[in-house]
Amino acid sequence: MDKIMTLTKKMIGYALEHPEGSPSQILIIDVETASRILTPARAELLKAITEKKPKTVGELVKEVERPEESVSRDLRVLQNYGFISFDKSGRQKTPKVDKEVITMAMTT
Repeated sequence: MDKIMTLTKKMIGYALEHPEGSPSQILIIDVETASRILTPARAELLKAITEKKPKTVGELVKEVERPEESVSRDLRVLQNYGFISFDKSGRQKTPKVDKEVITMAMTT
């Protein structure tokens, strides 16, 4: 946990000294948590949301060519851990990646 605190302090220090070059939203997770959350399928969803910017979950389903049920389940996991959120307009939900930087603390 000491390494996480040191890394966090360094990142905050850098952001304070260089606000113009610092990301506005950072998520720091440990390796064990990352390996459970960021499966290849979920990483693919994050990449597709970031690069393709789908307007709906249905568009994302078509983009990644996976069943809607599994995409929805993975999106819930990513949302629960703070990786994504949804903009809602009526019944339409637009997924968006909330974090500009995801940092993994390499603990032993």
